[in-house]
Amino acid sequence: MRLVCFHHAGGSAAAFRLWPARLPEFDVCAVQLPGRANRFAEPPVDDADTLLDALVPALMPLLDRPYALFGHSMGSAVAAGLVQRLHALGAPLPRRLFVSGRQAPHRPLSEWTLAGLSDAQVLAGVQQRFGSLPAEALAAPELLEMMLPILRADFALLQTFPRAPHAPLPLEVVTLGGDDDPAATPERMRTWQAFARAPLREYRLPGGHFFIDEHLDDVLAILRGECSLATRAEPVRGAA
Repeated sequence: MRLVCFHHAGGSAAAFRLWPARLPEFDVCAVQLPGRANRFAEPPVDDADTLLDALVPALMPLLDRPYALFGHSMGSAVAAGLVQRLHALGAPLPRRLFVSGRQAPHRPLSEWTLAGLSDAQVLAGVQQRFGSLPAEALAAPELLEMMLPILRADFALLQTFPRAPHAPLPLEVVTLGGDDDPAATPERMRTWQAFARAPLREYRLPGGHFFIDEHLDDVLAILRGECSLATRAEPVRGAA
């Protein structure tokens, strides 16, 4: 099975650098969004439609075998938007949609936005709420300066997803949340039920927003188990 992974806001495909070796039975494809790492020269995208317009044709060739999507935090919203586009096109849907660390995109974290915040406030807020700034960046002002446009674009992107859920889709959604993550409480994660016809498959693990790094073995065990179940089912076409 192919596993396509989408990273968190301010992050990069390097978030999944350990996954191919830990999941040798999968073809792990980590998506690198514009504005970071080897795509640093490209401007980051701050609009959902623009991003999905580029993602769909890039990913269509990868749908030639059974696949699953995994998104963490912002990546879960991107993966969900992609599934809605694929469904509209009648393309095969993923055997599993794994959404981690964030509520459904039609319920954005409206209590906190970067609008009107200074650079210092952005960095302090992101670090306090998510603890996602790497130590090497915190120690290097020039790296922080490079990260700021990416963070601002990513958080702006999240505000552009539709505020009303689309019709529930014929696929299995698996939610993962950290017990100590206020952005992924059980109540927040259950907003994903509006996205799927089947009942959610819910998992809770110890840790904060980046429990997927702290408990990687447990996360990957969940992926293996769920995808093993999924391979026994018939593939789902995008068209209703």
